[in-house]
Amino acid sequence: MQSTAEKLRVGAAAEAAAEAALAAAGWKVVNLNELANNFRFVDLLAKQGSTKLLVQVKGTTTSEGKFGALPDRARGLDTLAEELDAIALYALVHLTAAGTAVRFGHAQQVASLAAERIAAYHGTLRYHLYITDFIYEVKDLAEFVE
Repeated sequence: MQSTAEKLRVGAAAEAAAEAALAAAGWKVVNLNELANNFRFVDLLAKQGSTKLLVQVKGTTTSEGKFGALPDRARGLDTLAEELDAIALYALVHLTAAGTAVRFGHAQQVASLAAERIAAYHGTLRYHLYITDFIYEVKDLAEFVE
């Protein structure tokens, strides 16, 4: 089990990696957690032209690239994005000694997949998603968010 300090370190590193990947691809990015200490549903706001992204960042250091995600939180992000005329995404960041992988998925996809996995498991399931569940990289966002 990770300590609180380790969770905070992984979270900050994941947010920085997602922010850097988006910025390198030409997105103007604001880390909302730096503005208000911690937002409930969203970590990053990214904008390119008239397209706005609300991005929830999840980070992991597990060897399998496992992530915890709750369907209700993903649906909440999607609802917020609809109200703000934005697109709701998750950035899943796998931090390893060999490097960092950043993948993206729509909040609806995250909610659906997490709900399916929770329903299929009859115990306590901490991890619902894997990095391999998501194929979209930052270079794919132009086609992914249309």
